[in-house]
Amino acid sequence: LKTSLTDRMNVSFTNYTEYGTHNQAVRYCWISYFLFTILSSFIGDSIILVASIKYDAFKLHKAMVTIMKHIAVCDLLNSINSVLFLVTLISEQNNLGSVLCSVSGYLPYFSYSASFYLTAALTSIKLLIVQYPMHAHLWTKSKAHIVCATIWICSLA
Repeated sequence: LKTSLTDRMNVSFTNYTEYGTHNQAVRYCWISYFLFTILSSFIGDSIILVASIKYDAFKLHKAMVTIMKHIAVCDLLNSINSVLFLVTLISEQNNLGSVLCSVSGYLPYFSYSASFYLTAALTSIKLLIVQYPMHAHLWTKSKAHIVCATIWICSLA
């Protein structure tokens, strides 16, 4: 008898059966890791954002503080993606739906590349301020926001 390709393949699988963590100890370790990462990230980034926006606590160059705020927002995006993975790990199935599943697949590429470029921009600003201290006043908050907005837009591509 001739059978089709779909008859010969086992097409009844889910993400759990194909890619899921079947060992409960490993699963609990991953859940603990994601919980620690999410909590520390939300607490740390919230402190950075509140301290820099409300209290103006950082006595650094304003352009550097602006880029640090953008890095904190980028890290919060990474934490949101970790929450999506944590929900999937706890429930042992994908309860997110197709839209959140697509977002959780694309969000790391966007936020990781933005994080890399923002870190490079922060390092470059530090270098320029140290190398050319007489021109440090030219780097304003608005110019730093323009650089960061360009990085965010380029990370979308």
